[in-house]
Order: sequence, then structure tokens, then C-alpha cells
Amino acid sequence: MHPVRASRAMVSVAVVHAAEIGASLARTTIGVGGATTLTVVVRGATGSVADPVFVPPPGIEILGSGRFQNFTGGDGHGPVETVFRFELSANATGRYAIGPVSVRVGNEIFRSAVLSLEATAAEARIAGSRGSSGPASLLVDVIPATPLVGEPCVLRVRLVLRVSLAEDPQYTPPATPGFWADQPGPPQAYYADEHGERVLVTETRTRVYPLSTGAATVGAAEATLELTGAERDAQAWSGDRVPRREVTIRSQPLRVRVGELPAGAPAGFAGAVGDLSVTWTADRARTSADVPVTLSLDLRGVGNLPLIHPPALAGSDIEVFASTVEDSFAPAGSNGAGRRRFQWTVLPRRVGGLRLPVPTFAWFDPASRDYRWAKSEAMVIDVGPAVYAGTHEDDEWPMTFAQHPVDPDARTARPWAWSIAGIALGWAAALWRSTSRRRATAGRGQTLEWLRAVGRAKGPDFWRAAEASSAWLAQRGEPVETLRRHILTSRYSGTTPNEGWTRRQLVDRITATLPPMPARGARRAGAAALVAAAILGCLAFGPRPGDGRARAAAETADQTARAGDPEKARAQWSAVWREGAHPPGLAARLAWAETRVGSPGTAAAWVVRGERAGVRDPSLGWIAGRVREGGGLVGDPAPRWPVRPIEWAAAALLLGALAGPLWPRRAPALAAVILSLAAGAIGPIQQRLDAGIDRGVVKESVVLEGAGLDLQGGQVVRLLEQRAGRARVDAGGGARGWVADSVIDIVRRAP
Repeated sequence: MHPVRASRAMVSVAVVHAAEIGASLARTTIGVGGATTLTVVVRGATGSVADPVFVPPPGIEILGSGRFQNFTGGDGHGPVETVFRFELSANATGRYAIGPVSVRVGNEIFRSAVLSLEATAAEARIAGSRGSSGPASLLVDVIPATPLVGEPCVLRVRLVLRVSLAEDPQYTPPATPGFWADQPGPPQAYYADEHGERVLVTETRTRVYPLSTGAATVGAAEATLELTGAERDAQAWSGDRVPRREVTIRSQPLRVRVGELPAGAPAGFAGAVGDLSVTWTADRARTSADVPVTLSLDLRGVGNLPLIHPPALAGSDIEVFASTVEDSFAPAGSNGAGRRRFQWTVLPRRVGGLRLPVPTFAWFDPASRDYRWAKSEAMVIDVGPAVYAGTHEDDEWPMTFAQHPVDPDARTARPWAWSIAGIALGWAAALWRSTSRRRATAGRGQTLEWLRAVGRAKGPDFWRAAEASSAWLAQRGEPVETLRRHILTSRYSGTTPNEGWTRRQLVDRITATLPPMPARGARRAGAAALVAAAILGCLAFGPRPGDGRARAAAETADQTARAGDPEKARAQWSAVWREGAHPPGLAARLAWAETRVGSPGTAAAWVVRGERAGVRDPSLGWIAGRVREGGGLVGDPAPRWPVRPIEWAAAALLLGALAGPLWPRRAPALAAVILSLAAGAIGPIQQRLDAGIDRGVVKESVVLEGAGLDLQGGQVVRLLEQRAGRARVDAGGGARGWVADSVIDIVRRAP
């Protein structure tokens, strides 16, 4: 026999030092007039424990309370539990907030979380014969009463109590031959009306599914009750025991007529019944010939989900492995919606565009009394060449490696140096342009105009030009006050002016203001020197081949791989890498070697190392595409722009040189200089920022603790913390958690 168990919703409240406080409701749903028990437990308290304090909301009444202590150890010497119980009753329907409950432990006050209690209206009437008598009854029915085969049903067992019980009843559920039965749900208690009498009903529900048509008989449910009541025997009250007597009650067997489904079931029907939705998905739209695809069929809704089997999946272009099932059903005893997912692992048999026809899934809908089906369109998968071990292409030396040999110690251009060289070229251009005749006479034009006007004019025109030129000299700060008075007196006094003397004085004064001609030779020599310095700087800090020894070692490793010994070649490439040379092409070769032995996680880690060393390398781009086709390199991207150092250097050189032609327009010339310096610095700055971020690559599938996320092999994550053999990583999208650091290939570390 199985005792009737009340559902409990335990809420953990607080843990402070050694004390732990918990609060729970025996039932979270009761009928109006029904009762439930609020239990407050204080565990491991080192100080005195005061009585809990809380104010019940309007509509909730405290019927009684109690307190006792337990010793949790088997020998009676374990930690002490102090338990408080409150009997609560609801006077009206509604949802009530119970708490928070305050408990003083020593000098500390703890408060529980708020619990929720729902009070529903009592049933107006409960079915039963007018001759119902006795202390209790067991009623069994099935909803719906006449189901179809496979239709979801609810088996309801109700214990109707007309007297009080001394303790919880011992309950044996009915046998259900001809039905598939789920686990029973938690019992729910409520008050009901039975022929004008108020009774307490404890109801237990179980999901069942008819398996065949015809008559099916649900067996008798049984309950053993300990009843309280007045007893005349004085011995019954001995030992402070309440008088009691034991009664066993049984329900009547229930005969259920199960109907058959209508004829005319469509293709793809295999017994599914319910209100369902069907969805087919694939975990990726692109893969390689040796990396499988996971196809999923999601069935959601209310139906006989536990009885549904996976449809047959086959195709000439795919190899199908065994399917798996994931279930997420509604809570036991309820008739809510659930989900059943079928998953197939499918391996392509050819490359190119692959159309995967999915089978038709059909089911019967009891609500509409009709068959329904879902005919999904074929899923299209782009299948690339095989990536990992055992493919014909991998047995050959990749053409991209042959076309782009690696030079481990080769030096790239230094953008900052080329920026300085470009500014030097712009300066040289500005100096050279300043020595042209047009530039040289540009600042002497006004002075020469006054000389021509004073030297050629005669009569009144001369004196008019003399007055204007003397005013111009005065504006420039020249000491011409006496000369100006002479010119004004001569022009306006009517006396005979001395035109020749005045002309000589003006010519001398104006000639003295002429700026000197620039030294063309010195400026052009300076411009030539700047050009020579810029060329030397570009050559000194430009691309340069590396050490012949490292290049020879890399070529030897390439020849070893071409000769059919990639394992030995991998060891040789690794030795070159450990010596300090980290070109992207070398990382690409090491990634290729890892794909041949079937290590997608390690291959992805080498691609990340290569991208950190340089961008847009042809060999690295080729192998990165292969790894991505295999599902790797998903996750945290590198923040660097895909611009090579030589391209940054060329941009810095051109922008710096552009400043010369823009001079003497200061704003555009200064903008060109600033952009040149930025182009020279942004590459190194980005590389430093990237180097300051710890990245890792997942070597094998693992669950991210704390986020409930499955990390796949080859996925790129960001390393946040590492200690005691564990690593805390960020998988993107706010998913953070812990994994063993042995499953993470940390990119910053030397291999």
C-alpha cells in the first residue's frame, strides 16, 4: 500500500553562518473552507529561536499552531531542527501571499520568501448515490468517459471523507489493464457538497492512454483509513492515544468502452492522437562530407506523446544512424501540453546541394474528429568536401600551401615608420613647391604694384598714387609722417611741387619693404634630403624575408608532408613554432595536420592562433573555411579589422604624402597628417588589444556549468578566470559558466 502524499513547495529562505531557515505549504491550492499547513523549519541554530511572526492576509485564518524539535542525527546527537506548524484556512476564493515569516535566531532576524496560496470555490455537488453512507467512499472515473483508442485521458480517483482521520490513509491505486498509465499527480484536497452534507475530498489524477478498442476495466482502488471517534473502552485512551479504528474501503471496478478511430487514415499515420504541432529542423545549413547533421522532429501539444514512435527516415544520399528521444511532458496528473523530440544523426554521402526529404507525419485530432498531417518541404543542406581524416583530398598536399610557401621569420611592414616616411614626403613636397617662381613672387606682388604706380605716373596721377602709397606704408608701420605731410602740402596747397624728390623718397621707402627672394637651392636640397630619408625608412621598416634557416626548416616540413608523412611534418612545424616564429601560414599547416587526425577542436585553436598572428592569409583562410564547414570556429570573434600591415603602411604613406600638396591650406593638411598617424598606429593598437584577451577553443563537447549550455568541439570562448583546474568562460550571449580547463585549448599559451 502507498500512503497518500501531499504536495510540498519548499522555499529555501536564508543561510547565515550555521542557521538555515525554510518555509513550506503542505498544499498550495485549497478549496474555500479547506485547510493547509504552513511549516517553518529552523536548522542548525546556535542561539535561541523565537516564535515566528507573520500577519495572515484578509481571507486567511490561523486555526492553530505548534512547535517541536528534531535531532537530525541517527544517534540523536545531530544538528537540531526547530519546527513550527500553523494550520491555515481560507474564507474566500483568491490568490493569497503568505509571509514573509520573520524568525529571530539569537540576535539575528531572518525573513522567509513570500509563499503563494490559492483558494478555489468548493464544488457545488459531488456525484454519488443518495444512499451513500459510511465514513468514506472511493470514486473512480475516466475523463472522457468514452475515449477513442490512443486519446489522452485522465483517471480520477476521489477519496470522499465524511469523518475525521487519525492519520493519513494508506492508498492503493487501481489496476489499469488496457491503458498506458503515467505517474499519478500530487493529491489535491478540497471541500465539496454531497447531498447537502459538507465532505472533504482528496483527488488524485493520472494520465492514461487506451491501448486497444473494446471494453477495458479499471480495477478497484483501495484505501485503509484510521478513523477517530468516541470509544467506550477505557483502554482505548491509554497512553494518551486518540481512540481510533481501522477501516478499509474499495471503489467499484470501472468499465470503459474504448472506441476505434475512423477509417481513412492518411499515409504517415502511426497512432498519434491529440492536438499536435509538428516542426522539422536541422542544426546547420552547411556541413562537410565527413561531419554529420542532426535532424530534429518536434511534436508539441496535448496528445499521446509517450506512445508516439519516430517515423522512418531514409534517403539514398544520406546514412542515418539510430535516433534519440527527448521528452518534456506536462506535470504528472495534468492534461497540459508537452513535447517529444526525435533526433537523427545523418551523414551525407556526397558533396553539393543535398535535399533531405522528410517523411509525412499524420495524427488524429479528437476535437475535430478528423485526421491531420504535416507535409514539410525537403530541407536543403550544402555539403562541402570532407575536412577530417580519411578523405581523398586530405591525402594530397593542398594546392594553397604549394602556392604560398611559409617564411617563418619574414618581417612585415611597420605602418608607424611608413607614416613618418609619408609625412616626410609631404614636407618635401611643400618645400619644393615653395621654391617655384609663382610662389616666390606671391608675397611681393603688392609692393611691386606700388612701385609701378609711383614710377610711371605723372602730374595729378602721381600725387594721387603718392598719397595712396604713403598711406599703405603708414599701415605697415613705416615712419613716413613727414613724407606724408609733404605730399599733402604739395598736392593741395597750390605751390609748385617737387615731384622728382618725392618720387625718389617713395621708391626708396617702398623698395625697402620688398621681402627677400627665398633660397631656392637650400629648400630644394632639404626636400631632396627628406625624400631620401623617407625612401630609406620605407626600405628599413618594410617587408623583408626572414632567416634562411627557419625558412629551410619549414620547407623541409612541407616536403615531408608532400611525401606522405604528415605526422612527422606536424612535429617539424611545431618545432619551428616553438622557436618563436608564428606566421599565419605555419598555423594553417598545423591546423591542417590536426584535421587529418580528426581533432576539430585543436584545429580550430590553431586557426585562432593564426588569425591572431595575421589576417587574410591565403593558407589560413582556406583551412579556416574547412574547419567552419565542420562546425568549428563558432563563438567569440576576433576584434581586429581584416587589414594587413602592408596595407596599413601603404595607407599611412599615402596620407602623409598628401599633406604636402594640401599645404598651405592648414586644416586639410593637418587632417591628412592625423589620418596618416592613425593608420600607422591602429594596427599595433588592435594587435595589443587582441593580445590582452584570453581566448580558448573547446576541444570536445562539454556542458557549461551554471548556464546549462552544451559547448561543441571547436567552439571559441573567452577565458574569464582560471583556478584549481577549472576555467570560467564566456560563450557569448551572456552565457557564462565553468568547465574543466583540460577541455579548453587556451590560445595564448604556447603549444
